[in-house]
Amino acid sequence: MINTINSTFWRGLYLITRKEKRNREKNVNYFFEFSKISKHFFKDMNERLKKVEDPRHQSYVTYGSELILFMMIMKNACNMNSMRNMTNQFNKDECIENMRKYFRVDTLEELPHYDTINNFLGCLDPEELGEIRTYMIKQLFMKRCFEQFRVNGKFWGIIIDGTGLFTFDEKHCEHCLRREYTNEETGETKVIYMHHVLEAKLVVGDMVLSLDSEFIENESEDTPKQDCELNAFYRLARRIKSTYKRLPICILGDSLYACNGVFQLCEEYNWKYLIRFKEGRIKSIINEFHVLKKMEDNKHLPEISWVNDISYNVHAVNVLEYTPKKEKAAFPYTFISNIKVTKKNAQRLVGAGRSRWKIENEGFNKQKNIIYNIEHANSHNYTAMKNHYLLTQITDILMQLFEKGSKIVKSFKKTAKEISSNLLEAIRTRILTDEDIEHMVKPKQVRFT
Repeated sequence: MINTINSTFWRGLYLITRKEKRNREKNVNYFFEFSKISKHFFKDMNERLKKVEDPRHQSYVTYGSELILFMMIMKNACNMNSMRNMTNQFNKDECIENMRKYFRVDTLEELPHYDTINNFLGCLDPEELGEIRTYMIKQLFMKRCFEQFRVNGKFWGIIIDGTGLFTFDEKHCEHCLRREYTNEETGETKVIYMHHVLEAKLVVGDMVLSLDSEFIENESEDTPKQDCELNAFYRLARRIKSTYKRLPICILGDSLYACNGVFQLCEEYNWKYLIRFKEGRIKSIINEFHVLKKMEDNKHLPEISWVNDISYNVHAVNVLEYTPKKEKAAFPYTFISNIKVTKKNAQRLVGAGRSRWKIENEGFNKQKNIIYNIEHANSHNYTAMKNHYLLTQITDILMQLFEKGSKIVKSFKKTAKEISSNLLEAIRTRILTDEDIEHMVKPKQVRFT
């Protein structure tokens, strides 16, 4: 009898047939589940969207900022590849009715056209969306659901990295970055115009959540020296410190950030750093590390070596080296930090240092090649381009919480594209009931592992 019960239990969890899976999914409304997770973490989200300062002339306004911004969030969440596609896909009575019920308004005859949305985003101050994202991140900190993911048990890991967004053969605007390429055979020179962004991502387990963004841009087209990632970092860091004054932060970055300016800034802000360190970056440090490492070999772990308190200018830095023996092409991962390394924390620091790659995989690669397609310019207006990007980062926070926090989504083990497809199908075909609306705001338990 016990064996029969156990067999049924495990079969229910892992061994369901495809038909049983289809039957279970019939009762799942992905738009309701997505909305419930969103309201669980951000109960004031709709009010925040509504209070965005609308720069349009109010006598001509038909749709409020909350509906326009939420439509863009759903466009991103449903993985639509263009604004025109969004307008076409959402042009259904069921979709309009779902939006009406979601915002609890009496009447809603149509949804805004993509031209209306782009006109709005073209005059909206990007700082307004930055404040929405800040509200979301602070709410997550207040709920204390990610405490187990702190670096060294205390600090919040913030990954810093830049990426390219748009490339043009001709000058797009006065803020474009420029890069010259010379054909070695013909000697001809070609100029490429680009827009880049620097991201600060909060890393918690398998999730990387956008904390802040700084656009790498020239002040004007005749600027004598172009903007760069490191200068953008200093601007970004000042804003993060101003926004999260007491947040215990550990900066995670590539070898570009292993420099005196970053070390000095982190000490000034009382931040920690754990940065990938390559031999060519600061030779005096790496040379001293190799000498002292041999002298202190008995203090290390099998795959990890470290040396604390190496002098560099006015700083005392610690170097940590990890050589994984199980990997085919074993080469050392070296990190530089102002966190003192011990046998107790060495493995955790290695794990935190290597998590920097999440911004490439779960971050940029996912947003470029799997969902969102952030390299597609939804508008040629530079302000609108910025706002489209920021709305994608807001959507991505919601979608990661949905994918990792919803028991139903996790039980079906779907890919990100499949979840987006199910979400689009739900909003177009399944109208929310009054009971659904009431259940959205009821508390629920969400756990992340």
